[in-house]
Amino acid sequence: MSESASETAFYRILVAIETDATRYYGADARRPAVLNATDAEQMLAHIAADLRALLPDVTGCSLLTVGAVFDQVQVLRPGFPVFSALESMAVGDREADAGRGRFRAGLVSVGSRNGALPDPDLQPLDDIPLSLMQLLPVVIHGPAARVDALGQAMEYRFLEEGQLSAHSAAWLEKAFDIGIRHARFMTLTDLNAMLRMQLEHFGFLPLWELLDGALHGENSSLAVEGGMGQRFELSGAVVHAEFQSFDYWANQGAGAGRSAARQQLASGYADWTRELRQYVTTLAAHGLPVRFHLPDHDDALHGSWVQEPGMHAAGPLDAAVTEHSFGDLGTIAVTVVNDGRSDNFYPLTAQGLNDIHEHLRSRIPEKHTLAFPGTLLYDERDRCLRPDTYKPRPREA
Repeated sequence: MSESASETAFYRILVAIETDATRYYGADARRPAVLNATDAEQMLAHIAADLRALLPDVTGCSLLTVGAVFDQVQVLRPGFPVFSALESMAVGDREADAGRGRFRAGLVSVGSRNGALPDPDLQPLDDIPLSLMQLLPVVIHGPAARVDALGQAMEYRFLEEGQLSAHSAAWLEKAFDIGIRHARFMTLTDLNAMLRMQLEHFGFLPLWELLDGALHGENSSLAVEGGMGQRFELSGAVVHAEFQSFDYWANQGAGAGRSAARQQLASGYADWTRELRQYVTTLAAHGLPVRFHLPDHDDALHGSWVQEPGMHAAGPLDAAVTEHSFGDLGTIAVTVVNDGRSDNFYPLTAQGLNDIHEHLRSRIPEKHTLAFPGTLLYDERDRCLRPDTYKPRPREA
């Protein structure tokens, strides 16, 4: 019985590989290999054999994959670019088969030439830290009714029966030059549920809600609040985040109810900043840009840093430049005293602090005092950042 090629569908699954992540770091660090065309073809034959043993009806469908593994931050991105690139390979064949009025099943693999894959969306990113789980994307393409039935079966059966055969796992381990502890079939639903469980465990459920909304919502709008009172709003495929300076945070924002004594505001704002940076870093890794704006302002901040007029009156003994830092966060803010006034500068990106320094070189005289107090200095009365103050030594008698 022939089936119309125009009534075909795609279904996205993964081979989830728990690897030995220590290989990705250290003196002998190396990333998983990218397979050439011959090895990619052989890899797909192993995967197809395991999948057919579990679900014989997949024989009537095409399987598409690429000879590369990816970190989940590259797979779970708006539009699912890795999967979309794989599916685009089937479009030409589908159109040709539609002219003949039938669908033809087959195995389609994409390999590299000199380490480079033909589509940039299929090239594993080399500028992100790799986690222990690496993902091999597979697309099932076939008659819509068959693919729908297979999809329901995979959502149900992969969790209990989806383990890859020992033979296939050993082949993948050697081909990709990685250590494999476990390998199994997984649906995108499984992966998303696992990500939710991980983020919820560490107190970042609102972060998962943003990611899930961007992945599965079309033109969605979603507002969430972080654990320390940070505000985020998803609009389309962009996240808008409210940036609160220390002075605003301590007086009107999330820290307004905190005690100012014994550096409580310093540690509180450090925690607020740490969580904000964790959100921004994770969202950016998943391909979601973050646009900052000031409280009660809708306009996005441009550039890598923001400047705020200081509320602390400048004094003659104040350091020209005070870098406020806190533990592993490094510099959080820079207070600059010049011409009798103080200003606070905040980096918004990783490059922001370097850009602040470059800006200050043209503003601050060559002979100036630098202070690195190792914490955030603030006035406990007005709850605002202050520069470090030079305390002259008493003269010896």
